[in-house]
Amino acid sequence: MTREIIDPEVFFNATGCLRNLSSADMGRQTMRNYPGLIDSVMTYAQNCVASNRPDDKSVENCICILHNLSYRLDAEVPNKYTQLNHMARSVYMDKTLTGCFNSRSGKMENDEYGVPLPEEDFKPKGPSWLYHSDAIRTYLSLMDQSKKDATLEACAGALQNLTASRGLMSNAMSQLIGLKEKGLPRIARLLQSNSSEVVRSGASLLSNMSRHPVLHKTMAHQVLPDVSRLLSFQSGNTSSYGEIMTSACYTLRNLIMSNPHLGKSYLSSNLINNVVSLCRNGSCPKAAEAARLLLTDLWSNRELQSVLKQVRTALLFLGVRNSPGLFNSQSGELGKVLIL
Repeated sequence: MTREIIDPEVFFNATGCLRNLSSADMGRQTMRNYPGLIDSVMTYAQNCVASNRPDDKSVENCICILHNLSYRLDAEVPNKYTQLNHMARSVYMDKTLTGCFNSRSGKMENDEYGVPLPEEDFKPKGPSWLYHSDAIRTYLSLMDQSKKDATLEACAGALQNLTASRGLMSNAMSQLIGLKEKGLPRIARLLQSNSSEVVRSGASLLSNMSRHPVLHKTMAHQVLPDVSRLLSFQSGNTSSYGEIMTSACYTLRNLIMSNPHLGKSYLSSNLINNVVSLCRNGSCPKAAEAARLLLTDLWSNRELQSVLKQVRTALLFLGVRNSPGLFNSQSGELGKVLIL
């Protein structure tokens, strides 16, 4: 669909209507199945990117529609990954049954499936557009070009939806975003936004992607500085504060534990003190739990344990004497902050 075919104002109003409808469960399913709808919305957004019009007022509506239609996509729309998930579970069960004394955890991890990922449709149609690499490129291009917070939030939100599941789609989409399309720097820049909603979407996306070990090395080098800065300096005066901190703690935990040698350089006294304070934040229980898990894992690693002890000394030197409930005063071990 191009601007010449229909009046721009009519198109804007129509996509605004569809944007509202796409947020409801029944509307979402109906719109996914309606012939040509996703194709038209996606094509319009791509044409605007190609013609350097990222902030065309209808682009925001189009991306918000695509964001909504990608919600629970893996669960609600049968796709190429659905069958592969079943195959992967069968492979996993065969492996576990053949080794009664298998020392590995009984938990099936995304990166242990051992099932090849499917080839993409050469000419995607309908719902297959929603997880196609061309769509990923469109979202990432808009992250580069757009100055509208709502568009940036919707782009990150669509990618967040695609990486949210525990199945092969999340694994494949995360690799596509982070490795093939090299999108991590663009996502990391969202964490510097003045909009808490943009920061929330970017942080949630990185948290989803950090669950996959295949991405840990690349993510540690490209996003650890921004995530650690977020935990060090983010203020608690926004409605999204709890969600942002929860995502940041999980991302930091996954990446630092995968590479403690690299990660320890980001464990500043300011970051640790903020994480300790977060543990005691009764108004953000999910963030408090994520902070506890982060501190527990950090302390369980000998290399990182030494850094925490140095941080404790620095905090005491600076006169921060009530926050280091992080440590027992006698033994220097993790204290009651972890058993609240």
